[in-house]
Amino acid sequence: MRHELKYVITPVQYIMLRSRLKPIMQLDEHSREDGNYFIRSIYFDSYQYDALNNKNNGVWKRKKYRLRFYNGDARECLLECKIKEGDRIEKISSPITRAEAEELLETKAGSIMYSSDSLMGEMKILMKNRGFKPVVLVDYLREAYVYPVSTLRITFDMEIAAGTVKDCLKKERCFSNILPYGQMILEVKYDQYIPEHISHIISSIQPVQRAASKYAMCVTEKLEGRII
Repeated sequence: MRHELKYVITPVQYIMLRSRLKPIMQLDEHSREDGNYFIRSIYFDSYQYDALNNKNNGVWKRKKYRLRFYNGDARECLLECKIKEGDRIEKISSPITRAEAEELLETKAGSIMYSSDSLMGEMKILMKNRGFKPVVLVDYLREAYVYPVSTLRITFDMEIAAGTVKDCLKKERCFSNILPYGQMILEVKYDQYIPEHISHIISSIQPVQRAASKYAMCVTEKLEGRII
């Protein structure tokens, strides 16, 4: 499992951090010409919102399930389970077809009964036995950097927006930003340690506000009636 740290940062902190990281880190291979890429995630939860409640109650080990695709291309989707223990994470991903994604979004659990994919089978059981369904859409732009001699990965997630799941495989980007203007989420993922000189760079901007998960923030916006 990898370590994962999340912080809310300001535009000034972003500029300072990016200017010092860019000369020593590499852009993620999936980055577009403008240096970022667009991510859409559709999160699933039970009728009782177990994933949200487990997060809010500080449950040590918990799971989140989502569909994800990149740069608006829903022909290639990923079904993912993110397992979290404290500040450590593990992600299990399975590529699925658009047709399979549509079945999940329409909560047709029976139609995927005979799937040979173990993650798809797990989702089927959750849908049938615990009422799992798609509950919120999360859109954002990601600027991602990797360190060539370690597993360190640093990302800036910006323009984070929440939306409904209706027509989520084809609708345009959502722009109902859930953070104050210009703020974004800094994520730091690593296996064993952060190289000391990069740790100094990160600490130099004094990121003191830890960030909640994007799912928790966005589904809370939905439950409180702030997205349509």
